[in-house]
Amino acid sequence: TLIVSMQQIKPKEYTQMKKYAKIITLLLLACLLSLTLCACIYGDNDTSGNMTLVILPIDGEAEEFSVDLSKLPSGNDAQSGLMAVLEYLQNNGKLTYTAQSSQFGSYLTQVGDLVADDAKHTFIALYTDVESDIDVSADPFTITYKDKTYTTSGKGVSSMSAKENCTIIITLGTW
Repeated sequence: TLIVSMQQIKPKEYTQMKKYAKIITLLLLACLLSLTLCACIYGDNDTSGNMTLVILPIDGEAEEFSVDLSKLPSGNDAQSGLMAVLEYLQNNGKLTYTAQSSQFGSYLTQVGDLVADDAKHTFIALYTDVESDIDVSADPFTITYKDKTYTTSGKGVSSMSAKENCTIIITLGTW
């Protein structure tokens, strides 16, 4: 009888162990997924070299800024990518910008003389040559500047990257 009761206990313990193993596995997968998503939230900075930011008004002269990427802040609390570039230029008195936060990240409402205006159906449009940031939809918009074609960003301003030798163009778009 003792042997029979031990055999009956083993399957129950095994079932409980399987249950705990499933729970632990699900928790580990949830943690890995969270880390992966967090890694994609912020733009990526190279830490050396230069990039170019172009403010391109609909009418008027383009304004070009060459930014030394080694001058951008780094660390866990620092902004990254395009937001870090804009903040750096604003802190050094080279341009002004305003952004608003939303549940999807920040969006620009003003950069230099460019101002988004719902009444005029305009918004701040972002174009890039950073491969990982371009819009991969079926019909992305493009713009040509200095004989090179740039594609709309598929990412928001708070997720765009600042890479060595890249160019990001900020202009007004209409709807």
